[in-house]
Amino acid sequence: MVVVFRMIIVVIPAYNEGKTVGNVVRKSAKHADKVIVVDDCSSDNTAKFAKNAGAIVVSHKKNSGLGSSLRTGFSKALGLSRSVSDIIICLDADGQHDPDEIPRFVVKIDEGYDFVLGKRDLSKYPLGKKVGGWGLTFGVRLLGGPALSDTESGFRAFTAGALGKMSLVAERYEIAMDIVNEVARLKLKACNVPISSPKYVRGVKVMDGFKNAWFYFSRRLRGGLLFRSRIGA
Repeated sequence: MVVVFRMIIVVIPAYNEGKTVGNVVRKSAKHADKVIVVDDCSSDNTAKFAKNAGAIVVSHKKNSGLGSSLRTGFSKALGLSRSVSDIIICLDADGQHDPDEIPRFVVKIDEGYDFVLGKRDLSKYPLGKKVGGWGLTFGVRLLGGPALSDTESGFRAFTAGALGKMSLVAERYEIAMDIVNEVARLKLKACNVPISSPKYVRGVKVMDGFKNAWFYFSRRLRGGLLFRSRIGA
């Protein structure tokens, strides 16, 4: 009998999160074989605290945005991966995601899903966030996207095989829609899993929501094939 060792790799994009990143890394490490932090040219000690907590740290020389940070982290994770069955998970560095919920994602991957996305309880969010989230979810389904009940959560899991097929190009917050578009284009088996989101952190603005929507709709209307490149390009 051949036993295949499956790795779990966590990717954490971070920008000026020195106060929280260390704790997030330590909690993530309890459920993962490796933790990667992408420091997006922080002006504080994010990289130092992440490294001291045990993370592999990749630093950008200039601030490039959330999407670029995730693409950098995904490329690093795929480089460390040994099998298409490995699991790559991304979550935020600011404490709004609980790393102790990582096993929920692993269970869904074990059930045969290629992509698992955290489902937040939007009832706790400001009205603008609720309306924007529901609107994007409706639009994704309307254009033949995956049947997800939350599309913008930053807590995600992929099989290495699925992630390696994705052609991601977004540099900033549009990365959420870029990923969902690739899930649709590749016809990946996807689902949501409930997450607690214990801490609401201001980040994505209303205008960012409009940009996300336009990014997704334009990509879908063009067949999702425009401006394709490799993940870490």
